[in-house]
Amino acid sequence: MSLQTLFFENLSPKQTVFKNSFWLFLGQGIGKFFKFFLLLAAARILGPTDFGAFNYLFSIASLFFIFSDWGVSALVIRDYQNDSIDKEKYIRSAAGLKIILVAVAFLAVLAGLLFFQNPVFKTTLILLAVFLVVSNLRDFIVYLFRAFQKMEKEFWLVLAENFSLLVVGLSLLLIYKNIISLSLAYIGSMVVSAALALILFKNYFSYLKPRWPKDELKKLLSNGAPIMFCGLLSFIFFSTDQIILGKLRGTTEVGYYSIATKIILLVNTIATLLMTAVFPYLASQVHNAQKVIKIFKKTLLAFIVLSLFLAVLGMLSAPIIPLIVGSQYGPSVSLFRFFIWIIVFMFPVALFDYILFAYNKQWLNFWFTSACAVINVILNFTLIPRYGMFGAATASIIAQFLNFVISWYLSRKVMANALKSLPATLNS
Repeated sequence: MSLQTLFFENLSPKQTVFKNSFWLFLGQGIGKFFKFFLLLAAARILGPTDFGAFNYLFSIASLFFIFSDWGVSALVIRDYQNDSIDKEKYIRSAAGLKIILVAVAFLAVLAGLLFFQNPVFKTTLILLAVFLVVSNLRDFIVYLFRAFQKMEKEFWLVLAENFSLLVVGLSLLLIYKNIISLSLAYIGSMVVSAALALILFKNYFSYLKPRWPKDELKKLLSNGAPIMFCGLLSFIFFSTDQIILGKLRGTTEVGYYSIATKIILLVNTIATLLMTAVFPYLASQVHNAQKVIKIFKKTLLAFIVLSLFLAVLGMLSAPIIPLIVGSQYGPSVSLFRFFIWIIVFMFPVALFDYILFAYNKQWLNFWFTSACAVINVILNFTLIPRYGMFGAATASIIAQFLNFVISWYLSRKVMANALKSLPATLNS
């Protein structure tokens, strides 16, 4: 097999998963490195207070955009594998809904400005909202490439975005040293990536012409609702703690907390990318329960071993944080050593969530996960006033552990039911 065939064509399930995994890890790996390097530089240049303020505002802007996808992107990836639908019309309807949702989210941000008095905060929030508008529209094309199992094209988009973010971001930060300059860098990098996305998608422009048929939009809203609510839960798990921490303890502590959480989320990208690469193939095998169970067992074992190794490595390497971002971030070291163990639960949950989604059990997953999210919020309000950022970390670990236990049980039950439904000749 030639390198051209191995890395740029889809010939077999194993080769396609390998190809997709390679390009996802290469693109996201390089991209995350660029972005992470910029954020470390931003943390050092801005200091804990301003860096915390940026992350605080980013969390608020993201809150307004929670409903801007509504699970549409994930539905496109899953349903594109179904040959019984008119794929182009389906995607055009999804594009129409996406445009409506993004427009509503942006208007919500403009309304939210009434609650801010600080002019710098207002300007930053508007700029971050513009970034999220462009990001959402660009991401729709990214998800189409994933649906087509053409992750090699996504590689170039991620690379362009994060390389330009690093160059422009560092330049503006060194000159102006404020959060507005960092926000402008985010916008500029996403515009570059979006322009490249349109160029790479030129052969499928007809897919982007929006449609608004009522029946299809209602179906997308119905099927996407549980995915959207799961996204809301994800936001509650990983962003509301910074909002609550900022309100109750100030943006400086958010700065300490943000460094630890960004490293943890970067590590968790490994599990997310693996499942992103595998999911199109997993979705195509939902009628072969034995195959899905085999994938489940191997992936779960790999995730547990890998997460334990990375948690230990994180504990041992934590002291380098102040050396990289500055001595003022010393309080982040002990927090990170404690907080890094959350990945032992987060890695397997990525697998469980995709298993439940593959079997169209989004609502089942949502209702149980929502209980964990509510517990997380309650614990944040209970623990943060007394323990600060350690209280926020404790709340997240407890909630994520409960989510792990429940999701593990649900995914095993769903696969067991699928196995029982097979004909006796196939189940023997």
